[in-house]
Amino acid sequence: MLLTLGKSKQSLLLALVLLAFSACKQSEFYDKAALLDPSVKTGSNPGTDIGSLPPATDATGGTVTDPTATDGGSNGGTTTTPPPVVVVTPPPVVTDPVVTDPVINPPVVTNPPVVTDPVVTDPVVNPPVIVTAPKVDCVGSWGSCSVACGGGSQVYNISIPASGGGYQCSALQGASQPCNLQACINLVDRSEVFTQDSTRDGDVDILWVIDDSGSMADNQDNLAKNFNSFIDQFLAKKIDFKMAITTTDGTSTRNGKMVGDSGKLTHASAIGNRTAFTNNFTKWVKVGTSGSGIEQGLKCASSFMDRYASSFLRQDAFLAVVFVSDEEDQSDKKVAEYLAKLQSVKKNAGMVKAYSIVTTKVPANAQWESVGNRYMSVSKSTGGTVADINGDFASSLQNMGGSIVNLMDRFALAQSPYQDKIQVFVNNVEKTNGFTFDVATHSLKFNADSVPAEGAKIEVRYKVQATVLGAI
Repeated sequence: MLLTLGKSKQSLLLALVLLAFSACKQSEFYDKAALLDPSVKTGSNPGTDIGSLPPATDATGGTVTDPTATDGGSNGGTTTTPPPVVVVTPPPVVTDPVVTDPVINPPVVTNPPVVTDPVVTDPVVNPPVIVTAPKVDCVGSWGSCSVACGGGSQVYNISIPASGGGYQCSALQGASQPCNLQACINLVDRSEVFTQDSTRDGDVDILWVIDDSGSMADNQDNLAKNFNSFIDQFLAKKIDFKMAITTTDGTSTRNGKMVGDSGKLTHASAIGNRTAFTNNFTKWVKVGTSGSGIEQGLKCASSFMDRYASSFLRQDAFLAVVFVSDEEDQSDKKVAEYLAKLQSVKKNAGMVKAYSIVTTKVPANAQWESVGNRYMSVSKSTGGTVADINGDFASSLQNMGGSIVNLMDRFALAQSPYQDKIQVFVNNVEKTNGFTFDVATHSLKFNADSVPAEGAKIEVRYKVQATVLGAI
């Protein structure tokens, strides 16, 4: 019973809600029509109203009418009174709010990189100008020099790009890679030819280049006192010698000028009057101390050749240049240039040897001295010897004289062979024995039982380390 009553109440309540909703809809419709167009009438007149609407009903299903109201339509004068409008307020339309994330730190906007189109150059019609590589006497051409890189020997191709961007060294079986020739040893083939002359007496022309600056008085005295240690060996072995003296003052008219008379400093004058010969040398070798403090021994030696080469030098004699100085050479050109000048006066470059009695190590408390690197460089390049000017002058002069004397029965090479290796040919036939090679003087000497016949052609082939980047 209670269950049935509960369901009836539910049905009645539902009907009331539907009725209210219907009434709300009708009211809303009329309201909207009036708002949109006030001339619109309601009713059943065709063309004048919005259509026939069903009569309103009450909760019991009857028609609700107002008998006092009439209209001009088909309702028989009866105006239908709508039921009271129950306004049901619809829930507000809830829209989702636009939620924006709070910007704490705005992002940093960086300008994108400007992308530019690559520059397209027109194809080169004319071939580029090829930069000529430095002159190096490579066999065949510049592209086939032997070099030793990284401690090993191997044949490489060497070229210089047209852009001038540095040398390119590439192994024949490998790819090209940039190469600095200071790190690569560029080997160049050399060949020197001699003629066997057993009648040669062994001639040598000796030029003394003496420092005449203010600090050299004691050293000049030591040279004069110990000269006999030097010259005795020449007289003992009957070496035909000539000597001349000049200074290191290249800043005045003394540049390369001869001191004394070279005609009185010869083998013949020493044999004729040994005392007069010795006195002349000891007097003239004391060149004084009034010369320039800017020592230029290499320059003065070169200038001496300009002045006296034609009168002093003999064609088949060796040339020995002896530098004596307690300070570094300050000539304006490179060592290689001065050496080339000296070698140019002989038919064979190996016939020029340089010797140095210079400062090899600055003593403690020395005020003026400096190491003579440039003098030592030219000496080592020619196979000459180096002695310390602060050492025993007698021993230094004796060793130097002996080195020069020993050249008389040898074939001296112009340069030091790479790794001290040489090939010897006599009349175009290679010899593998019967000779020795003196590394210190880089000179060839045949054994007594293997001396080539008179007039024989002797050729020595070897490799040298080329100097393509200049010298000191």
